[in-house]
Amino acid sequence: MKKYLLSFIILFSCIGANLKAQVIKGVLKNEATKEPAYAVSILVKNSKEGTSSDDRGRFLLRTKMNLPLTLVASSIGFVTKEVLVQGFSSSIDIELTPTSQLGQEVVVSASRVVQRKLSSPVTIEQINRKEIINSPQLNYMDMIQGLKGVDVTTSGIGFTSFSTRGFNTSGNNNFTQIVDGMDNQIPGLNFPLGSAISLTQVDVDNIELLSGASSSLYGSRGLSGTMVMTGKDPFKYQGLSVLVTQGINHVRNSSSNDPVGASPYYDWTIRYAKKVNENLAFKINTQYTQAKDWVATDSTNKNGSGSRFTDPNYNGANYYGGGTSVNINPFLQGALAGNPALAPIINPLLAKPNYVARTGYPEYGYLDNNARILKINAEVRYKINSKLEAIMSGTYGTGNTVYTNDTRYQLKDFKLGQYRVELKSDKWFVRGYTTQENSGSTLIAGPTAQYINESWKTSYDGKSGGWYPEYTSALITALAGGASLNDANLSARSFADKGRPIQGSAEFNVLKNKISSTPVPEGGTLFLDRSKLYNAEGQYNFSDLVKFMSVIAGVNWRLYSLNSQNTLFPDKDGPINVKEYSAYVQFGKKLDDDKLNLNASFRYDKNTLFSSPKITSRASAVYEVFTDNFLRFSYQNAYSFPSNTQALQSTLVGNNSFTSGGSSYLLNGTYHFDKYPPYTLESVNAYQRTGDASVLRKFEYNDLKPHSVNSFELGYSALIDKRILIDVLGYFSSWQNFIGYTNVANTPGTTDVTAFKDHNTYVQYNIPFNGGQSANTYGYAASVSFDLSNNFLAKANYFSDFLKNKNTSQINNFNTPKYHVNIEFGNTGFGKKQVWSFGTTLRYRPGYYYVVTGGLAEGQLSAATVIDAQISYKLIKMRSVIKLGGTNLTNKYYSTGIANPNIGAVYYMSYGYNFL
Repeated sequence: MKKYLLSFIILFSCIGANLKAQVIKGVLKNEATKEPAYAVSILVKNSKEGTSSDDRGRFLLRTKMNLPLTLVASSIGFVTKEVLVQGFSSSIDIELTPTSQLGQEVVVSASRVVQRKLSSPVTIEQINRKEIINSPQLNYMDMIQGLKGVDVTTSGIGFTSFSTRGFNTSGNNNFTQIVDGMDNQIPGLNFPLGSAISLTQVDVDNIELLSGASSSLYGSRGLSGTMVMTGKDPFKYQGLSVLVTQGINHVRNSSSNDPVGASPYYDWTIRYAKKVNENLAFKINTQYTQAKDWVATDSTNKNGSGSRFTDPNYNGANYYGGGTSVNINPFLQGALAGNPALAPIINPLLAKPNYVARTGYPEYGYLDNNARILKINAEVRYKINSKLEAIMSGTYGTGNTVYTNDTRYQLKDFKLGQYRVELKSDKWFVRGYTTQENSGSTLIAGPTAQYINESWKTSYDGKSGGWYPEYTSALITALAGGASLNDANLSARSFADKGRPIQGSAEFNVLKNKISSTPVPEGGTLFLDRSKLYNAEGQYNFSDLVKFMSVIAGVNWRLYSLNSQNTLFPDKDGPINVKEYSAYVQFGKKLDDDKLNLNASFRYDKNTLFSSPKITSRASAVYEVFTDNFLRFSYQNAYSFPSNTQALQSTLVGNNSFTSGGSSYLLNGTYHFDKYPPYTLESVNAYQRTGDASVLRKFEYNDLKPHSVNSFELGYSALIDKRILIDVLGYFSSWQNFIGYTNVANTPGTTDVTAFKDHNTYVQYNIPFNGGQSANTYGYAASVSFDLSNNFLAKANYFSDFLKNKNTSQINNFNTPKYHVNIEFGNTGFGKKQVWSFGTTLRYRPGYYYVVTGGLAEGQLSAATVIDAQISYKLIKMRSVIKLGGTNLTNKYYSTGIANPNIGAVYYMSYGYNFL
């Protein structure tokens, strides 16, 4: 990749500028502060000739037009200014007057065309580069959680998942993240990997977030929202930019339960962009983040209400190894048969099942919490002519982080690469890209700990030895000595655990490293995922050809090459290829003197794993009631083909326990596993727990199919006196064939799916399936922004989401509180020469019930109030800014999901050079 980029730069650097062009040069400044005006567009009026100011406010414009001519300087946040030019000899100084940017923002993602955000046909939230500069958050990903309608689940530093309008979960594959036109999902698992290969902190130009359904324009998996990120154009944003942040986290307090202790936080970002000439520009980005990660310490008992001191079957959400659970009654019966005199002690116990779990290890000291993420990006752009541009880019990310799903996953030394070539004009684009994945040394917390226990001492050796026989013998001895049942169980565990490897000891680490470095088919827990994604797409705007309406059409082709070497997918014989084909068209028409804007779009999608294609649509109407007051209505139909994991996965999550796919390709045996066959219903019995845990039923299964949602939204947005911006909305959605999960078990020859049997005959699965009932969701939201003059700005939003009728046959994971409140207040420049600035945010949500995908855990989350703040000082002559701030200032630890980490404060100082 580096060789291609270098060749590209050398080749086009040799192309000279047009010698016949005359040169206009000058400097742009902020009229109020006299500092350089950065990335301002300068166009020759009534032509397409133009350029942008660099990081020092300088510009150089080549033109073939005759004098006199007029330059137009424009940028969000400044009053557009026209300047008459009558000569080419001298430099032009232009001062721009700052102005409110409320209501002036433009967006692209709402309809794939440039339009004012205020008149968007659907709800859209936005973050621009200037907001990132003044934000108190450590990175722009954290800023997104303050947007209207957004839910987040934070699994660790560097891994945050987003959702809108409910069904929030970690690793959300119903949320689409697009970076510079590329789908940012992991090819194998189909969800965005947080910030691993997204834009660096100083390279973000704009972020747009569509709430709710968005499949008609962006394809499968856009049910819970789409986020579109755009990086800075090196032609427009030039120069060297540096941002260094140093901080401290894990600052303990009396109620934190944080085992780590005060630790440093580091984040370093560098960007360099250069316009070589009028045709060629390039940029290079690097960001490195390192810190002690937040630790999950949730002690919720997945097997009941007792604690690890009161329940012998205790299996803590973040205590790994307790997934091995056995009814010890067969061992009690064996002891009774060997010594009938024990009947007074044993018979009362046999009146009910007596489940006992193996002892688990807590997360801290077991999972490596040294988080680090390195991102490198390079891009070259070449303007073939004034209307056509070629782009080539590459992004590489690697590091360590942790995410939560059916257990906790430590992503260690993962590697992701994303590479793009693109041709684009003002009317069309053609783009091709690939995403290359390497799962590194990913450690699966639950099953690895279970295997550590088994490697040290087997649960049962098939004769009379093992951990459970020892436990049972010690339990009987303690009861015979007069101990209470609870004390006897504690004593039995202590006896059976005698000599157990201490967490962090040399023996423990040898076992953990051996198991976690051995691939799944060979008896370990290591993934070997090397999946790839290839995508080609194109779009054309026919508006110049079709005069009576606007028409946009596009096509897309995608190939998932699933390659896990039989550790995640049944691909022992080679990669599994899954293809998707799609085409879309959008029509737009303005009526009533352009006050009424009607739009309709349609999309066709086909996935080779499923026989039937999907056709989705969106229709919208926006009416300008009076100046800068817009009423909008939209209908959207969205869908999601089951993800690759939902269709084909067989992931080890415990001893003989799997999260498995539900495609007919598994059910009919097209793909197979050597050691653990899929739940082929024709050959074995599959049983499912009902609401009453003591009752079993035969699980009836149909082939997995796409789920979909029909959503209606009514909204109103207005700009009042150019100082107050409001937006209110309400929506209703109906979900069909919702893909949820349930637990089933294959137990040939018996209906007791929990009986302790040979590991080769008892296999349990957590599987996806389509619920037969419709699930309805609804909600409302409101936001208001105030320009308070003198660079003061205040914002607030409130939103609520509700699940009307839960599909009782599934685990739906709505995972959304009844309401959120977000407040922002800040100033981008005050004091002499406006060198001081500050920003504060407050986020509040009440407590709510949270269920983790895959059955890891569920429980009540506590309410959380989070306050972030920063104050900054500009060194104008040095083009620098120093910032002092903190996130979660009160240091009251909170969690965004059951079995996810507790998040405390980070206090930091940062230095930015040309971070403008």
